[in-house]
Amino acid sequence: MTRESEYMEAFFGVELGAKFSDMVNELKELEVNLKELSQEMSRLGGSLPPEEFRGILKECRAQAFEFAQQVKDVRQFLEFYLKSDKTASHITLERDAYMKIYQIFKWDGNDVRDLRGWLRELRDITEKIGLHMEDLVNFQKLTARPVPEDLAKVPVYAMDRHGYCLMGKGYDQVMHVDELREQLAGDSS
Repeated sequence: MTRESEYMEAFFGVELGAKFSDMVNELKELEVNLKELSQEMSRLGGSLPPEEFRGILKECRAQAFEFAQQVKDVRQFLEFYLKSDKTASHITLERDAYMKIYQIFKWDGNDVRDLRGWLRELRDITEKIGLHMEDLVNFQKLTARPVPEDLAKVPVYAMDRHGYCLMGKGYDQVMHVDELREQLAGDSS
């Protein structure tokens, strides 16, 4: 794998929308933990002279509380500017859409259900930002592996190594090639 390919894998391997949500939750947890640490430090004992111990403890508590306030400020900033700002949300979701497209076109052909799941996720993302999935993905050339001509007319959009086909108006139906051919033979008679 080339260095550029590794970079692309790393870049597109993260869903920013989910990562943003996780980051905000992590900051909330850190905020609580630091405040709890501040409370715990007030209960500690030590072998220092009482006056010195109290001074150090007071300073540590103040620092821990200050750190918690900084974390809270960062969290509130991110929630306010990125969650409510439609431009930032749009950019994040747009990037996630391109990440999904990249994932779809890197599909290994092993299990068509993976492809179906990614297409569902892409549809959800594109609906949120006012795009149409069909404008971003060429479903006639969804995979490098060609779909047999008799099945392409159904239409079948992709077929995995095990003979399972992705089909349907919403690109959400999976059927084995043998079942599909039996169904087509029954419909023609």
